[in-house]
Amino acid sequence: MTVVLIIGFFMSLFLIVLLAGKKNKMPADKVLVGMLTIYALTIGGTYIEVYNQANNYPYPHLMNFSWLFLLLHGPLLWFYIKYLTSGNFRIKSIHLLHFTPFIVYSIVHYFNFLHLSANEKIYLATQINNTTLAAKIGGIIIGLSTIGYNLAALFLLKKHRKNIQNRFSNIENIDLNWLRTLAIASLVIFSLNVFLFNLNNYLHFIEYYKLSLIAYSFSSAYVLYVGYFGIKQGRIFVDNPNIPDEQNNNAKKDLPKPTDRKDFTEMISKLSGLMEQQQPHLDPELTLSKLSARLKVKPEALSEVLNGYLDQNFFDYVNKYRIEDFKIRYMDKSNSHLSIIGLAYECGFNSKAAFYRAFNKFEGMSPTAWSAKVS
Repeated sequence: MTVVLIIGFFMSLFLIVLLAGKKNKMPADKVLVGMLTIYALTIGGTYIEVYNQANNYPYPHLMNFSWLFLLLHGPLLWFYIKYLTSGNFRIKSIHLLHFTPFIVYSIVHYFNFLHLSANEKIYLATQINNTTLAAKIGGIIIGLSTIGYNLAALFLLKKHRKNIQNRFSNIENIDLNWLRTLAIASLVIFSLNVFLFNLNNYLHFIEYYKLSLIAYSFSSAYVLYVGYFGIKQGRIFVDNPNIPDEQNNNAKKDLPKPTDRKDFTEMISKLSGLMEQQQPHLDPELTLSKLSARLKVKPEALSEVLNGYLDQNFFDYVNKYRIEDFKIRYMDKSNSHLSIIGLAYECGFNSKAAFYRAFNKFEGMSPTAWSAKVS
């Protein structure tokens, strides 16, 4: 199983090299380099732990340090996702508080272990090995940090998706679903590791170094997954798509703001007329700002109407029109020379996946099944 650790370590280094060669690096890329560096130190340090145990501790001063880096996994993941979901995010001095547990526990661990002589370290590793109160408290802190930050990262992604669905009609390049998958995998794997270590701190059902070998093999598998997913999808090691500015010059003007139910009713009527007569949904790049400019209202007012009165976000509202337009065009025999996807593109969709998801959502079946039903 040590082979898995070696592979995980070198995969981390390989991904760091890929990111180093990436053009137009963003701040998020630098955070990702930091994450992968921490993974490499954690996995590499665990391999040294196992090697020391199996070979009578030839490198005692390289023992019992890798677990400290677990306190950095969560904060770095949160910062990475924060950068990707918030275009104007900047690290401030207050954000350094995220690293307080790592700094404090590093100082404590230095006086409890790291500054000791080689013989003292070997003695503690063989006789006590993570049964101390400090180790148990550390396990709990690492658990709270890991699980808490992973959940916070998923919350950021959920908030991001809701935000872009209220602003854009096509979100394929900015939805960050790939990152949600990685965050969930991180939550599962590192939560499992935390559970095993904390349980072992009290039940001692397995030797510490053997548990490290098993747990960090899962971490190596996660790094392999990141590498496989990133290279296959081309979304991590190429230029990250920027979220377009939601503002529009016309929308920034001092436009009237609806003040009562009558104003909103009039806006809904005007909006429906605009959608049916001018068909702005045919524009695959239609945004909330563009539509509000054509309607001559503020984007915030249009969003309030859609969410508060029609109970739909902008994304669903526009794609519903696209689906209805597709159905009408499909039934028109003059379009029989076009494929299903060809018609979908003419209706404003910009990808097969987006069209199929929207069609399934609104019609409860795939476009293929629907076409067979109506033919």
